[in-house]
Amino acid sequence: MTTLAGLVFQRFADSRDERRYRLELRERQTKIIRALMLIGAAMLSLYVVIAPLFVPLSVTLALLLATVAMAPLLAFYAWYVGRPDYAANWWIDIAFFGLILPLQIYFIYVLYQSGVTGWPFYGILCYNQMLLLSYASLAFAASVKQFLIWATITVACVIGMMVAIRYPSNVIVYTTAFYAPFAMLLGYINWASDDKARALFDAGIKLDAEKKKADALLYNVLPQSIAQRLQSGEAVADAFPEVTIVFVDIVGFTKMSQAMGPGQVVALLNGYFSKADAGCDLFGIEKVKTIGDAYMAVAGAIVPTPKPAKAVVDFARYLIGATADISHEFGLDFKLHIGINTGPVVGGVIAGKKMLYDYWGDAINVASRLEGAAPPNGITVSQATFDATKDSCRYHLPRMVALKGIGEVPVYDVEL
Repeated sequence: MTTLAGLVFQRFADSRDERRYRLELRERQTKIIRALMLIGAAMLSLYVVIAPLFVPLSVTLALLLATVAMAPLLAFYAWYVGRPDYAANWWIDIAFFGLILPLQIYFIYVLYQSGVTGWPFYGILCYNQMLLLSYASLAFAASVKQFLIWATITVACVIGMMVAIRYPSNVIVYTTAFYAPFAMLLGYINWASDDKARALFDAGIKLDAEKKKADALLYNVLPQSIAQRLQSGEAVADAFPEVTIVFVDIVGFTKMSQAMGPGQVVALLNGYFSKADAGCDLFGIEKVKTIGDAYMAVAGAIVPTPKPAKAVVDFARYLIGATADISHEFGLDFKLHIGINTGPVVGGVIAGKKMLYDYWGDAINVASRLEGAAPPNGITVSQATFDATKDSCRYHLPRMVALKGIGEVPVYDVEL
């Protein structure tokens, strides 16, 4: 349940959000405060400039003395609000207004004594205190409590000065009845500004959280570098001179799935693809897509991989070992065909309902054909992949196979 104090002195539940809000709002107030200091300095200067026209030299000198005393405070405050540590030091506002107050009262007293305005002391006091309080309502951004404390001090100052000078009770009551509502109005404006700023900041936090979720989903579909290029409006199309491609599928999956329920099929594929995804992360290769029970990945394209051909062969060996327990778990003879090829490809994103960074080229087709030529739980590679890995991997003697659309070519089976 929200209390009155909780409504007036609002705070974010997370202390880090509260601190960040206060810092950001106070940083935005820097230009406003500097403008106020310039206006204040201009007003004081104007008083001194026009004073010789209406008051004796002694009064002019007294006003000049008060102005000279306040000028360094105005200059220091205007300078300090531009420093990086200003936003975190809310006490500097209290210190400034606390020091300027007695100098302002002296300035008011000199004006009153000169009789140039014809106003009573309490009138000049109220007018100038209202100006100073208006300045404070802007300076105490994100600091409702501090502003209310300061407003209370100024009300007490106005009443105390009139009591000290022994004004009649009716003057004290009516002056207070005039000044106190004005202080309350500025207090409400200060609170309303803080309340609106907090609502905007909170909306920004929620918007950032939703953006992070959206980005996380996008990065789950596309590599982060590609997603960022798309977000910037760039048309994504790349050429890669040497990429190693791997295709994997399950031996006899169609027949196998016919003997299983839908839930079992999904569980089987989930277990298989999860192990393949873990292998991609382990060996630093890039998952491209799944089609039915087929799994495609590449190395040496947008994800930098040292020795990409060897990384893919190591991934294939790992996957055969990692999926061995699926046979026991589902009571199946679970085996894989794996085909690997190395060559140039083109990559890019084609606009559509479901975005995907895909690859095209003859090297892709050869890898797909090699997967079909691989023995159960076997890894078959092309001549290009063999040449890139023959010093680090062991192979059986080459065999000739006829690949659809390509003809007879030598292929190599990895020794497991």
